[in-house]
Amino acid sequence: MILDALMPAAPVSVVNPGRPPQGLLEAADAVRRLEQLKGQGFITADEYSKERKAIELAMQPPALPAPKAAASVPGKASEAKPTGPQPAVHLASYRSQKAADRGWTQLRRAHRSLLEGLKPEVAKVDLARKGTWYRLMAGPVKSSQAASELCRKLKRRRQFCEPSFMGTI
Repeated sequence: MILDALMPAAPVSVVNPGRPPQGLLEAADAVRRLEQLKGQGFITADEYSKERKAIELAMQPPALPAPKAAASVPGKASEAKPTGPQPAVHLASYRSQKAADRGWTQLRRAHRSLLEGLKPEVAKVDLARKGTWYRLMAGPVKSSQAASELCRKLKRRRQFCEPSFMGTI
């Protein structure tokens, strides 16, 4: 009776969802919290997947309107550099910037065919009770789906990899 009062099977009121994460660090914290809830058995793997996908969608940059055709100058290619977070892969976390730089060199050598053409980015992250870490990310990749596919290939080689975003620092 007490449990039913605290957590009824059919709740009378439902709370609106909270605001989406504002930035890469908040998104990482939200995913970490989901992993803890899943590990403790409070949510199912399906609920975890849905929530993580919602967080990833919230982190994607808004669709930009199609660029207007501009008068092109012959002989000059116009390159529009993307702004905002770009899809990437999180490859490792290190205790120092120097270790992250060395890690990139080693990973690039070990997985040359998969990481060719990607640029490294190291994000400093302060984690509660765990201290400061430096996350090594590589990218940008074409899309979130391309990041997921790259991670699948790297995981087959026993390399840690999670789809992520870069360009927010």
